[in-house]
Amino acid sequence: MKIKLLFLSILFATNCLSAEKNPITIGIAPHSSTRVILESHQDLRLFLEKFFHRPVEILTAKNFSEFTKRSDKGTFYDLILTSPNLAVLAQRLGGYTPIMTYKKGLSTIILSKDKNILKKDKFPLHVVGLDPVSFPTLDAQEWLSKQGFKEKEKVEYTYTSATDSAISILMNNHADMIIMSLPNYLKLINKKNKALVHVIYQSEPKPSRIYLAKDKNKITLKQWQKALDAFSKSVEGKHHLEITKLEGFKKISPKDLDNLDEIVDKTMKRLYN
Repeated sequence: MKIKLLFLSILFATNCLSAEKNPITIGIAPHSSTRVILESHQDLRLFLEKFFHRPVEILTAKNFSEFTKRSDKGTFYDLILTSPNLAVLAQRLGGYTPIMTYKKGLSTIILSKDKNILKKDKFPLHVVGLDPVSFPTLDAQEWLSKQGFKEKEKVEYTYTSATDSAISILMNNHADMIIMSLPNYLKLINKKNKALVHVIYQSEPKPSRIYLAKDKNKITLKQWQKALDAFSKSVEGKHHLEITKLEGFKKISPKDLDNLDEIVDKTMKRLYN
């Protein structure tokens, strides 16, 4: 009997140890290519591996729509880093809680090789966005609509999987304009290309990318809050800010996302209609 109890105790301890070694999954919205996302978030991955003493995997998706549907299920990712409209859906549908964001808001940028592109009378203009539900795309489309550029009349939208792909499309004259966030513009447009493009529109800073988590995979929400607070003050966190051009971190609460209903409604219609 004692031997049996000892065996069961060892088995229980082994299972607990094994469970603690299950990878932590970080889901990051596909705002850039997979390579860029992995490179720019290595500091986060390495810090969390040390903090939790567990392996950490960075995951993304082929586009924002697929990523958002996974996030909304609440089962794919332990930690999410995504744009504000998609963060609201992850909160409402996936049960995640917003914890942290960046001090520097994200401005939307529309670029063209022709600084007078909006004065042209050859329509429709071809505009490339990241995804129908990406925050910069929705923001830029709203601005263009207010300028009188109605979809399927004066503009025609197509979408690509990453900002660096959009830049290549523009530079090879396969689009009249492209849409991206300001940090991606600063990070991905090299000096040679910068001299060849013009900023057609730059928005006022909007809410930045948001970190969300939940009680999942043997990590509590409180533990996530401590981990992200520690990351924001760490050497790894500082290096991450230098790479992403996002300047600083700040805490965020669910009520800070209450003013996004209009863009969230548009996101829902595009995702689920």
